[in-house]
Amino acid sequence: MFEIKASSVARNIKRPRTPPKITSTIPGYVGEKPVTRRKIRTSLLRNFTFVTVETLTGLLVGLGTGVFITWFPGMLNMQVVATGCRADKQRAYQFSAGLATVIGAQTTLAVFFAGALTRNPIILTSLKEWAIPLFIVLAVVFILKGFRARAARKAQIDQPYKGGPFWRGLMMSMMNVLNIPFILAIAGWLMAAGYLASGFWPRLAYIPGTALGALFIFFLYARLAEWISEHAAFFTRNINFFLGGLFVLLAAIQAWRLWDA
Repeated sequence: MFEIKASSVARNIKRPRTPPKITSTIPGYVGEKPVTRRKIRTSLLRNFTFVTVETLTGLLVGLGTGVFITWFPGMLNMQVVATGCRADKQRAYQFSAGLATVIGAQTTLAVFFAGALTRNPIILTSLKEWAIPLFIVLAVVFILKGFRARAARKAQIDQPYKGGPFWRGLMMSMMNVLNIPFILAIAGWLMAAGYLASGFWPRLAYIPGTALGALFIFFLYARLAEWISEHAAFFTRNINFFLGGLFVLLAAIQAWRLWDA
């Protein structure tokens, strides 16, 4: 009468509850596979580290791009030197900041709107076509400024520096419209070669990197403006004529490229 069936005893014994398994589709796993919280944290940390490295790489590549496109003594660099000689280093630094700000905006257009620019080649063609008359106008302006500066030197008249240097830097840099297709070509090559990831954050970091690289070179020219003036007196005295000739050369090269295309 006191017989107890094993099945009833087994039913009355409370079995320990097993924790539910977590299923998640995370990068690195195929399909839905049970994983632990530790594995999820490890995977998220791995992905975060990967994104951080790509973003840092984009910033460094941008710095290199900014240095590469501005290190050669061109229109913008020589204007920084002219500002440093006519005014002072502080205004030359402000002028440089205006130049670098526009370069950052041009890099944004080239990187984030690369698809629209490549799907509509007429935009790039229009920029190249409008660059020719713009370069010619700038050449005339700088040559006239050169004659005025020469006449002022003969009359020993000190021409004061007028206008805000930052805004003058903005306007001068916006005239260099060929920066957009140039940066577009560089960024496209960097992404194709694998140096710049095509994700959002690496491309976003590439923009301030390019602006900071250009700003570094402009600051260097502003810092060395007096030294350049002392060791290249003939060049700095006739800098407006050199810039005018440079614009004529750029207009001729651009016209030849359009005709050859």
